[in-house]
Amino acid sequence: MREISKPKEPSSKEGGSSLFIKCQSQALLYLSMREHNRKELILKLKTKGYEPDLIDSVLDSLEEDGSLSEDRYVRSFIRSSNKRHPEGELLMARRLVAKGADRETANRVLSEVYTEEYIRALVSQARADILRKGKAKTEEEIRFSLKKIGFSDKDIRFDD
Repeated sequence: MREISKPKEPSSKEGGSSLFIKCQSQALLYLSMREHNRKELILKLKTKGYEPDLIDSVLDSLEEDGSLSEDRYVRSFIRSSNKRHPEGELLMARRLVAKGADRETANRVLSEVYTEEYIRALVSQARADILRKGKAKTEEEIRFSLKKIGFSDKDIRFDD
């Protein structure tokens, strides 16, 4: 029995600008679904068979025209993640770096987003979640649970 293989995408040398447009269209398709960072798009486009040099060119052009933005990605990630499971700034910073976000951009955006008011709201939401799920009963257990999800003593005091 003969194996059927998927036809290989032509290299950037073979396909020229039409391959650039195909790669760019694929990247824009991903970006239309949600914000992505550069690292995520590189991985996704590599699995589609595009060459690294072509991917870099496409992503550079998307950054230039504003379609790809590390700042927007970080803000979106923080907002959507905290909506489901509120976390402290330090834990969020670690998660962003693990996702491939630029460390400098992540730290800058985190310091802008994590205001006293925002932290107070997150701690309050996290406290309510902990109590609702029955994960803690005493104030000491609640504080311990809040620390486990990245809130500092200072953050927890904002809620008092």
